[in-house]
Amino acid sequence: MIRGAIFDADGTLLDSMGMWETVGARYLASLGVAARPGLRAILFPMTLAESAVYLKEAYGLTQTPQEIADGINHTIRDFYRQEVRAKPGAKEFLEALRARGVGITLATNTDRSLIVEGLVTAGLLPLLDEIYTCGELGVGKDRPDIFHRARDRMGTRTEETWVFEDAVHCARTAFLAGYHVAGVADPYSDQEELKKFSHLYLSDLTDFDAFYQKAIEL
Repeated sequence: MIRGAIFDADGTLLDSMGMWETVGARYLASLGVAARPGLRAILFPMTLAESAVYLKEAYGLTQTPQEIADGINHTIRDFYRQEVRAKPGAKEFLEALRARGVGITLATNTDRSLIVEGLVTAGLLPLLDEIYTCGELGVGKDRPDIFHRARDRMGTRTEETWVFEDAVHCARTAFLAGYHVAGVADPYSDQEELKKFSHLYLSDLTDFDAFYQKAIEL
């Protein structure tokens, strides 16, 4: 039985991971500067502040590190305000869950103000009961706290709550905490690893009936 659903945002409901992969190059392009190959891999482990310092030094930017950090944030916000789209079938999937009385919450690592703008742009915000962010809880998805908080909001038991995730480490956390996990395919994560921590693996969100039939049998 499925009585509660906890969704990730980026890469699960929103087709947005490509932006996070290219945000450094996007920011440089806004300055008329071409990013060199390998920039994504260099910036990936860095904080925003570290990324700003690196870009200033590596590309000889005249802006201060704080101005660069602000510019990167502006680039991200513009994407959520103007470009982001729901992944195929996401809206209909949420609507079908709501029609069956399933509670729906969002658990995301992205800043609330950004993700709310993205959900508005994608037309998904009215379909969610509540949003929880790792930043506000002070703990990441390497621990299940955010899933527990969302489940408590819905008043469901762990075994009747499904977590929808595209990222392997997040799916693993939910899986090991006793939740049913639906791995949602996204090209920016390791699909074979994701399948290992998914009770059901969804190549997309376009076939709700097939998911629901399998979910109620588990």
